Amino acid sequence: MKYATTDKLNDSMKAKVFKYRSDGNTVVAPYMELEPYAENVYLSLSRKNEYGNEDDDCFHVVCRIENVYFSSGQYSRRFLNGENRRDETAAYCRNWIADTLQGAERGAFVRLISVRVFEALGLDTTPLVQAREAYKRRQEQKRREQEEKEAEERRAREEQHQRLLDEQKQKFLDGERITGGMFLEITGRDGFDIHIRTKGTFNRHVEALTGTEPSVTGKSKVTELRTLPDAIRLWAIILHL
Repeated sequence: MKYATTDKLNDSMKAKVFKYRSDGNTVVAPYMELEPYAENVYLSLSRKNEYGNEDDDCFHVVCRIENVYFSSGQYSRRFLNGENRRDETAAYCRNWIADTLQGAERGAFVRLISVRVFEALGLDTTPLVQAREAYKRRQEQKRREQEEKEAEERRAREEQHQRLLDEQKQKFLDGERITGGMFLEITGRDGFDIHIRTKGTFNRHVEALTGTEPSVTGKSKVTELRTLPDAIRLWAIILHL
């Protein structure tokens, strides 16, 4: 048979073709218009390029084994017109059954469409189904291990942060200065309800404060911070409790 280029396909035919639905998970077998591309290989237009660039038109590459047709993927016209592409594609389809079985034996992921094609060919699907189940178990184990690792990392970060807060709290009680933001975080952790306006004052004006003296440092005038020293002294007493 003489095979046409993708620039001008001819000798079209229709056949039921196994392929994935747009969700990428469900295998369907609609009738599709096919054009010969290589030995036991056909093309079916999947979508035209939205900008009219024909080199980027996309085609299903359809393998034929006996009387069963299935899509092996979607490729652009530019890719399909590449050097030696027809021979490579024909070899892929010719060796597909053996390669699929070898992949399953190695523990590679087996696609659902491969199981459906084996069923249609009357071949034993047990190796493929078992390989899929084993692969899913490995992936689930990896997922659990990753979740446990991430949870442990979160716990470690939280413990480290709590130690930092404890250290900063002790510094505050010992008369050393801590930042206003750190003070708010400590009081929030320890259950002290600070009025939102007071929090706003801290965020705008207070750079640092100490727990043994009613003193603050900041960018604001003292008169704007006149209510803070008593509050600081009171909170220092409370934090000692």
